[in-house]
Amino acid sequence: MNQRVLSFFSSLLSLFFFIHFLPGLVHAQDQELFKHPRNMFFPPLTFVLPKAERPVLSNGMVLYLFQDPEIPLIKVTALIRTGSIYEPPDKSGLAQLTATLLRTGGTVDQTPQAINEALEFMAAELEFSMGRESGSASLSIQKKDFPRALSLLANLFIKPGFDPTQLDLAKKQALESIRRSNDNPEEIAYREFRRFLYEGNPRGQIPTIESIESIQREDLVGFHRQFYKPNNIILGISGDFQKEEMITSLEKAFGGWGRSLIEFPFVPTPAPHDKKLIYYAPKDLPQSTILLGHLSIPLNHPDYIPFKFLNFILGGGGFNSRLTREIRSNQGLAYSVGSFYQGRVGYGVFGAFCQTKSSSTHKVISLIYQITAGLKKEVPTFEEMDWAKKTLINQFIFSFTSSASIVSQEMQLEYDGLPEDYLEKYQERVGAVTFEDLERVAGKHLHPEKSLLLVVGKEENFDQPLSSLGPVNRIELKKYQ
Repeated sequence: MNQRVLSFFSSLLSLFFFIHFLPGLVHAQDQELFKHPRNMFFPPLTFVLPKAERPVLSNGMVLYLFQDPEIPLIKVTALIRTGSIYEPPDKSGLAQLTATLLRTGGTVDQTPQAINEALEFMAAELEFSMGRESGSASLSIQKKDFPRALSLLANLFIKPGFDPTQLDLAKKQALESIRRSNDNPEEIAYREFRRFLYEGNPRGQIPTIESIESIQREDLVGFHRQFYKPNNIILGISGDFQKEEMITSLEKAFGGWGRSLIEFPFVPTPAPHDKKLIYYAPKDLPQSTILLGHLSIPLNHPDYIPFKFLNFILGGGGFNSRLTREIRSNQGLAYSVGSFYQGRVGYGVFGAFCQTKSSSTHKVISLIYQITAGLKKEVPTFEEMDWAKKTLINQFIFSFTSSASIVSQEMQLEYDGLPEDYLEKYQERVGAVTFEDLERVAGKHLHPEKSLLLVVGKEENFDQPLSSLGPVNRIELKKYQ
């Protein structure tokens, strides 16, 4: 058979294939393309939880070490058992100023300018920060510059200079922040929500012009002396290093910093409200910012996972959650809407939020109450349960994408006093959540009828007055020059 005949038969076979088989393949591909993501099948993810090593320095500083030679970088993070909850009431803002000056205030033998120049020369990133219930620090540095950067970090921790000029600058910046704090409606809403949610508790303290102006250098020195101790710090290190060399370097840098007994001021657990409370902050804007929530269960509560699950279905899961689907997608009433739940040590916070145009404020609030209360009556569907379960497990798996994230999660676990096997059992606990669990926790821990409602906006433009929902407490926002 010559080449021309072979070519002819080959063409016929190709034509036969395209006519009889290709349409079916294309149709099958089209069907796959138009499937809803929730209906697509993927094989289950297999995941072995990575673990950091946990040595302890001679002075009591706890370490979490995770070696990762892929890139010649080293990341250092620190958790300090402190926070703004330990500030004297008349010195609110002291904890944050202390953290700010640890970074900008130099050391007893290095000026702020010298430290800044050294960090800039090494292209290092170094920060100190402060929250309500913890302090933190972070350093990111190239491997070759790590010894010098570690020495600098240790000096800032052990013998900060708290330069008076830098303190004056930090206070001016804090005062300016306070003067501008009523410009942003979201900032107003979350600030006032915290103030009234934690009323009578140090967690609700808000820095004022008077409290910032009263803070002096000796206050920072005293706060540092009280809480910044090696046995009060968890230090995490990830990146390109050798374990034994790293421990030797850390002993050299921090070994002369002696441990000591730390006396923590008593801070009570915040107490939940036993009735509905409504607060209104007037702001001449075309939209309203709405927050509704209450205190909830802590991290170590047996119902923590089911309640987190419930919040995900309500509004924490984005576009597929009930609040977003109804208020934003179906009715087009929201710029942003959702819910949150944060379990903490000793307590938790649950809330729903929304931004909407002024003329739909009352309707949206009513919908938030209605949809939240609906979870107490309407058990999630199988589709909601399946979606939430898969998403929460996958989110957990993908939260370990870097060596730094692995170290950070294990540090936080110890800081919060959770069991060592908490992370190992997390997927199993999420997978074990049942419809009965969700029904039980909704009835037991979800209390829209006892929530704190806070609204920022212009009531004259609301579709109905807030007073139709109950007695309203008006917040008079300060006007700063």
